[in-house]
Amino acid sequence: MDLFLNEFEDHFRAGFLPDLEQTLAKVQDEEVYACAFGTDSDWVTLFMAVNTEESLAGHIVSMKEQGLCDSEEDEIYYRWGCSEYQYGEDTHFNHISRLLYATEDVQKYKDEIIRIIAKVVNETADDVFARYGQTKADITFFVSLTDDDLAEEIENQSVHQMTVPSLASKFLKRYDGIN
Repeated sequence: MDLFLNEFEDHFRAGFLPDLEQTLAKVQDEEVYACAFGTDSDWVTLFMAVNTEESLAGHIVSMKEQGLCDSEEDEIYYRWGCSEYQYGEDTHFNHISRLLYATEDVQKYKDEIIRIIAKVVNETADDVFARYGQTKADITFFVSLTDDDLAEEIENQSVHQMTVPSLASKFLKRYDGIN
């Protein structure tokens, strides 16, 4: 395996669990439905964002009050657009972003980066989630691009790798019926 990929896996593995637990501790009285790993089209940043049913409902109410949510399509965007998620701003993936930024042509590794993220998520024990009142099998995990038309393709590719099939299937149909 490439030296960069080994280093990425080591950094991601070291940062994911503490950041996940810190975030889950904040939301332990809410129902987590999504955990996304966001990056940009150049793949030189990485962050984790988590959303709950309760935070989504509050966010939609707020957006409606501001006139920024007036359709089913808007509500779907707020549900699945990781830049709208309410938790995760305290994740410590800066060391990973520095590694990504320092790597030439890092986007050529995107498939391997997704595979590594999925591997670490899949290896995370269910009891980590249970300690905070969550069930891993109830959470949709995916990678998203925050500034790219390929976001949906990356999301659809990655959700299969780290989410239980029934939730992945529902996620893939999230835009069905939208004009």
